[in-house]
Amino acid sequence: MNNLPLVKALPVITSSLLICGTILLSACAGNNIVNLESSVEQLNDLNDHDRDGVIQAREKCADTVLGATIDNVGCGTQTTYVEPLKVDIKFTNNSYSIPPSAISEINALARFLEQRPELVVLIEGHTSKVGAEEFNQTLSVNRAKSVVSVLVNDFNIATERVSSIGYGFDRLADFADNEAAHATNRRILVELNETVIVDDMKWTIYTVDQVQ
Repeated sequence: MNNLPLVKALPVITSSLLICGTILLSACAGNNIVNLESSVEQLNDLNDHDRDGVIQAREKCADTVLGATIDNVGCGTQTTYVEPLKVDIKFTNNSYSIPPSAISEINALARFLEQRPELVVLIEGHTSKVGAEEFNQTLSVNRAKSVVSVLVNDFNIATERVSSIGYGFDRLADFADNEAAHATNRRILVELNETVIVDDMKWTIYTVDQVQ
């Protein structure tokens, strides 16, 4: 007897559910169908061909050295310096005569200059710190000039490619006051007027080991 009202209510509930379902389906059917846009054409090249971290669309320096420090347009930074050339010419005390042992050194320098006609060199004369300053200054100038003379007269190097300067004992290689140091300081140095360009590299965990 107590379940009679529930049985009578079931048809009403069923009808209500059917009506709500119909309304919901009608609402969904009325929505517009969303169409996906066509793919966008890629106007710029976003590849990084030289692997420097800069996309091709912004790249202004192609083929950057891998691992070099670069700017926002892919150009590496560089350091310039004058390349030194060591020529081992030693003089006896108070002398600017070219010793026979130095001819092979001068010959090697002359051959190098013949292979690199765009280069010019500066011959530096140096002395030990023994004797008067003025005397040693003149001696260093004569030592440098004697090397220039051999290059020009014996090896036919053009005079405009070779210059000389004397430093006396202003630029000692060894500051000790003994015969070994004095012998080391009585020398010739050759400076090439060649600018060498080196790429600055990024720091890595191995950088310290490379410097050492």
